[in-house]
Amino acid sequence: MPRVKRAKTTPDQRKIYQLAEHYSEASRLLEQQTRGEEWGCSAPKLLVDSFAVELYLKCLYVLDTNVAPPGRHDWKKLFDALAPQTKTFIRDAFKRICAHPVLSNLDVINPEAVKFTDFDRSLIAAKNMFDKRRYVYEPQPKNEWFYAHLIREAIRNVTSMDIRLAGLR
Repeated sequence: MPRVKRAKTTPDQRKIYQLAEHYSEASRLLEQQTRGEEWGCSAPKLLVDSFAVELYLKCLYVLDTNVAPPGRHDWKKLFDALAPQTKTFIRDAFKRICAHPVLSNLDVINPEAVKFTDFDRSLIAAKNMFDKRRYVYEPQPKNEWFYAHLIREAIRNVTSMDIRLAGLR
């Protein structure tokens, strides 16, 4: 008899959000350790950021569609599957974050960085962060630079505005 594939049950968006918040908090703690001689904490911070971003995107997906998110980890595909209004909110939040005057000096902060603060380019550069950037001792991709924490904060800001997640942290 052929196997019948069961439909995934829709996960509780509140639990997804809480886990994303825990990863965000861990990222902030690791960020404190990435300064100075503890630069080795930057790889774990990138990984924790990648988990947080994916969870926020999956939470928004469940909020937008009321179905289980796809099993993929590609941020770009998750983002593209969101409702148009949600995507606009995220792009606007990212734009507000990137309006910070320090970011206009990216070439001074990181001379190897391509100077851009465009959400879509950042998302494409970061979409496979877990696979491509987790080992900082290996050669890193050139010609694109992104700041995972900026993406995380923009998506987090939009996610936390949803009334269905009120009071969670």
